[in-house]
Amino acid sequence: MTPRLLRSALVAATVALLALPSGAFAAKDLEVGIADENVLNGNTPGGTDATVAKWKASGVQDVRIFAQWNKLVPQDTKGETKMPAGFVPDDPASYDLTNLDAKIDAVVKHGLNVTLVVTGPGPVWGSSEAPRQNGTWKPDPAKFAKFATAIAKNVGPKVARYIVWNEPNQSYWLQPQYSCVSRPSTQPPVKCTSVAPHLYRELARAGYDAIHAADPDARVAIGATSSYGDRLTSSANSTTPPLAFLRTMGCVNAKYRSITTGDCKGFKPVTGDALAYHPHSTRFSPGKPDPNPDNARMADLPRLIKAIDRLTTRKRLKVQGASRLPLWLDEYGYQTNPPDKQDGFQSPSTAAAYLQWGWWLAASNPRVQTLTQYEWFDESLGEDKNGDQTFNKWQSGLYTFDGKPKALAAVFANPIFGWRTAKAANVWGQVRPGDTATTVRLQRGGKASSSFKDYKTVKTDKYGIFQVRVPRSTTQRYRFIYVDPNTQTEVTSAATALRKL
Repeated sequence: MTPRLLRSALVAATVALLALPSGAFAAKDLEVGIADENVLNGNTPGGTDATVAKWKASGVQDVRIFAQWNKLVPQDTKGETKMPAGFVPDDPASYDLTNLDAKIDAVVKHGLNVTLVVTGPGPVWGSSEAPRQNGTWKPDPAKFAKFATAIAKNVGPKVARYIVWNEPNQSYWLQPQYSCVSRPSTQPPVKCTSVAPHLYRELARAGYDAIHAADPDARVAIGATSSYGDRLTSSANSTTPPLAFLRTMGCVNAKYRSITTGDCKGFKPVTGDALAYHPHSTRFSPGKPDPNPDNARMADLPRLIKAIDRLTTRKRLKVQGASRLPLWLDEYGYQTNPPDKQDGFQSPSTAAAYLQWGWWLAASNPRVQTLTQYEWFDESLGEDKNGDQTFNKWQSGLYTFDGKPKALAAVFANPIFGWRTAKAANVWGQVRPGDTATTVRLQRGGKASSSFKDYKTVKTDKYGIFQVRVPRSTTQRYRFIYVDPNTQTEVTSAATALRKL
């Protein structure tokens, strides 16, 4: 989608929203999620139980947890090329699920839901080419299905939602992405053919069926790709752009015409109850589309939806339980500088503003059912004594690695976003946890906090969401005040100006 078309889509959505009365909202409930394995593993400040309690109080409703194949098999066997004698791959007792069970229990204890990502990499013996000694390389779908069966059998009473695999368009999770051959006398000098989407098609089909067989009432999402890939493919480990990945998985070309040869011979489509997706935008604002038409950031959700709808219409992707695939945005965040000088492309304050913008976009889109913040705490920078950040980790938390609040921590429980077009302006906000209608006082003022005065009293919908039409001003800022239903204390949101769309 071109920038002009994107702006038109956003304006069209805004116009539709403007037709609603004050306090109403177009989209249904947007579930708030969190993903932070370090918290659940007890590797962050404050302890697991206290932090999960804060998640609950801040409005989190769902927690994404990984069930990673090569971490759950007996660790002394994961490097073997043959499945160990006596190992029963679809029996939960064959795996060490102690830590996984503890993480799920820590979440369920506080009344939060779990979305479980059943994923590789697998043990070496789980590969269809085990002599390579690489469990990420061509995982065997039948063996993965046995693993998925064991997991669903074990967690079924506590988990209702699953995702099959994580970021299969990234070589860290699935290899090879491409099969490449050198062509020294031609340009480009390397020719690469996509492989990973075909591998994932069979893994997703096997995993979906296995989980549903073991847990018939479960909802199972597929996809979970990252938001970007390499425009120029140069190696087997190049990242596959997400929309190209989905098309190849569906055995269609760039014009969505069916392919029936090669890896697409005997094609059978993947079925999903939802499409999981990671709309990270890194250098981009939530309103800036990616120039690569095969990538899809937060601004490109219309592009993503168009692609999956074309695939389902052509029966190259099947949806179960709905007419169109819902979206679970199960990972979203901005790495910040500070602390990350290498990969933090936004300041903490800009990241906080961008994330509230992104939350509004997601909440405005009726296809989006879940938006998951990644993560709660920054991870370690991983730099050595010379400041080398070669092994740098992720820095998109609400809090720093040692527990100090970043700008996002102040807005997570009460996001606000204001925007204006050529014809009108609106302010959107949410009181979290969004499980009841709440009365809020919307205030208007200038830069100084003392200048804010009550503008309008509004009652949110039952999900804590409100939207109010306001004058088109380039100088006025807005914030809202409400009484926290849990603590009965008065809370004031951050202030927002009206961003021009």
